[in-house]
Amino acid sequence: MSLQARPRLASHSLDLPNHCDICNKARSHGNHQRCSKIRQARQSAYWEAYMANVEAKRDQRTRRHA
Repeated sequence: MSLQARPRLASHSLDLPNHCDICNKARSHGNHQRCSKIRQARQSAYWEAYMANVEAKRDQRTRRHA
């Protein structure tokens, strides 16, 4: 079983807003690659804490039955 950096996205279509949360321009116009990098940097701390919590829960579950 491989460890993932993030949980998988939902199987249904994503409900994204029409406007970019970084530059506040429409997502359908222009390139938002720079915005994406900024968003990833902002969210990296959140994902690290989330995955640490998932790992801690998994460790508790295995110890309980040992």
